[in-house]
Amino acid sequence: MLEAQKPLAPEEHNPNQIYRVVSRDAIKRLNQHCEEDCDPFENFVLILDEHDQRDALITEAAVAMYNSAEPRRCLIEPPYQVESHRYQTMQAADWIAGLVGRFGAVWKAPAEFPENEIFRTYFEDRFNQKSVRSGIRS
Repeated sequence: MLEAQKPLAPEEHNPNQIYRVVSRDAIKRLNQHCEEDCDPFENFVLILDEHDQRDALITEAAVAMYNSAEPRRCLIEPPYQVESHRYQTMQAADWIAGLVGRFGAVWKAPAEFPENEIFRTYFEDRFNQKSVRSGIRS
């Protein structure tokens, strides 16, 4: 089943490319939320946890911001990086990301991740109430 989820062989898998693509998509979704769901428009900043691809991620964000076809004007400036162990908000974001990862695993492959069912019991309803423009793509 995992072959359908990740068609590349492990040695061909490029996690940094996935990180850049997800980052670009997150910026797009946040920008859409600010433009379409907020009245008046709101702006946002994006703070990254430490990452060895920092320069590439900032460049991707800047390209998205200033893209003449679809500029992401609600992003105030390219993302900046912080040390997560120094900021409680980044620690909370790490915990939420871990929780979302467990949801995704059990939603997409429940037979393979039965241990994650407990997270659905305690957190899924609250998570779904607060989710905006959220989903897992196949």
